[in-house]
Amino acid sequence: MKSTFPDTPASLPAVPDDYRLTSTGCGFSLIKKSHAATNARRHFHPWWELLYIAEGDRTFFYANRTLHIGAGTFLCIAPGILHRAVNPAGEVCKLYNVYFADSEEPLSAEDARFSALLPVLEDCEPCVTLRPEMHASIRRLFAHLGQELLAKGRGWQNMAWALLTEIIVMVSRPESAAISAVERAPEMSAGLASLIDWLNAHYTEEVTLSRVSEQFGISASHVSRSFKAATHFGFVEYVNSLRVTEACRLLTGSRLSVLEIAMQCGFGSLTQFGRVFRSLTGTNPLDYRMQNKVEKSEKLM
Repeated sequence: MKSTFPDTPASLPAVPDDYRLTSTGCGFSLIKKSHAATNARRHFHPWWELLYIAEGDRTFFYANRTLHIGAGTFLCIAPGILHRAVNPAGEVCKLYNVYFADSEEPLSAEDARFSALLPVLEDCEPCVTLRPEMHASIRRLFAHLGQELLAKGRGWQNMAWALLTEIIVMVSRPESAAISAVERAPEMSAGLASLIDWLNAHYTEEVTLSRVSEQFGISASHVSRSFKAATHFGFVEYVNSLRVTEACRLLTGSRLSVLEIAMQCGFGSLTQFGRVFRSLTGTNPLDYRMQNKVEKSEKLM
């Protein structure tokens, strides 16, 4: 099927409207969707992710806010940030995703190409709506990147990294951002945003619906309903996700024992920690630590 995404080099073959390239040989993965729908699971991972909305709209929970993002929006998602795409009924979009991971193995900072790009990624705004005049150029670059990864012609790896670098550098420049801000989704009231900020600061403590109800002077049932409507997380699910996200950071970035990490992250017991951690990551804490070691300089707290 011929691609409906615009303007790719004629010297390369046409590409499908949808593809998922996860073993590219470049150390990063590229996904293209022409009809993206709901991502049913909460989402955090130990690698960088880029999301570019080529057409349409998407509702997206990022860190502590639910945002409504449209065509030309670029998200730069750092490792360990809790996020989830949620598409209400009738909301669809065309998008590109880049994961700096290959077969779920994060790209090492020792990779010379990635290490050169990492400071730019770290300096990027997490969510940018690009100026209208930039949309066609960014879409063209993404389309060309997909062609290179699929065709694998002479020098394709160098070309792929060059294209990806050009995309990120263009997006990172302050003059690339539109004047208008990204819209907060209507479900995310200022009061609920404050509640989420409080949870993000206190999740390592004993956090319950009744405590939050007393803290903010609203009923527990109202907290539960409005929280779910705005974030698409259950209250307990969100708190546990924050705790596990922090536990992942400590498992790979400290020498604390698993028990110490469980207690520091707010879990009541090692058994509870293991059960919740496994449900969210698919593995146990010790195996996660072995699979995701980081540089020694990052391990010493």
